[in-house]
Amino acid sequence: MTTVSHVSRRGLSRLVTAAVAVALVGGTAGVAAAHTSGAQVAAAKKPSASAPVFRVGAITAKGDNFYLYEVDGKGGLKPREARGPWKNLRELAQVDRDADGRHDGDYFISENGRDLKFHGLTGKDVNLVPGYGHFYHGLISPGDLGGGKAADLVALGKGGRANVRFNKADGGLVGEIQLRGAEWGTYTELAGRGDYSGDGKADIVAKDRDGVLWLYKGTGNVKKPFEARTKIGGGWNKYHHLFSNGDTDGDGRSDLMAVDGKGALWLYKGTGKAAAPFKAPVKIGNSGWNQYRLVF
Repeated sequence: MTTVSHVSRRGLSRLVTAAVAVALVGGTAGVAAAHTSGAQVAAAKKPSASAPVFRVGAITAKGDNFYLYEVDGKGGLKPREARGPWKNLRELAQVDRDADGRHDGDYFISENGRDLKFHGLTGKDVNLVPGYGHFYHGLISPGDLGGGKAADLVALGKGGRANVRFNKADGGLVGEIQLRGAEWGTYTELAGRGDYSGDGKADIVAKDRDGVLWLYKGTGNVKKPFEARTKIGGGWNKYHHLFSNGDTDGDGRSDLMAVDGKGALWLYKGTGKAAAPFKAPVKIGNSGWNQYRLVF
């Protein structure tokens, strides 16, 4: 695992005190053969705070095994649950389409097709952008970035750019913009789910080639979805993968997770303060996380 996948999608997530019932898929025909049913999603506990709570998904190198980790609400993860093989997948971003803090769809790029596709929990795969994977990588869905409800996508692109894709609840496109600036070409990874700065807007973080982590506060403005970046700190190259499932410890703040070179999993609890958005890291997984090609 080196860089994160594409990103561009709308849908600021609030929080949920219990983990979302999410099951992704295995197989080449569709991305959600093992998705949780619509009835199960509707029955999930309603959010009570301001940060989303998603399960963590992980896929092994060849896609032969797909696992789900439910959060325990105390800053850790419960034992993994096997969900069978999930091959032919290059990148995936879980999304919240209606701003209720729950996972209810996926944007994904297949390993062979390179097309951007969407799958709702009870629907069929929809091919959105042919060839998208040839131009963008590091796909993430931090939440609503343009004042709507559906979660938007962010992705790094060729030529030192980044792309924000604003989406509808059905997965379709509302609009998209290119984020220009020399710094976008220096990033190896993006991450984010929910609000890190405490202002109620979805934010993202970006890691550059030198291992410096940067915060981009969300604005909620479709014409300018992010404020100018602010530096969080250096030393992040010890991690080869960053990701977020939202609130892991039940305090109503979005957190960040990181996998280090030895396969240990670390949790950075959110503070809700832009000047210092994360607390000191806590190891929540001793080893084994380097077996995964994708973690989301």
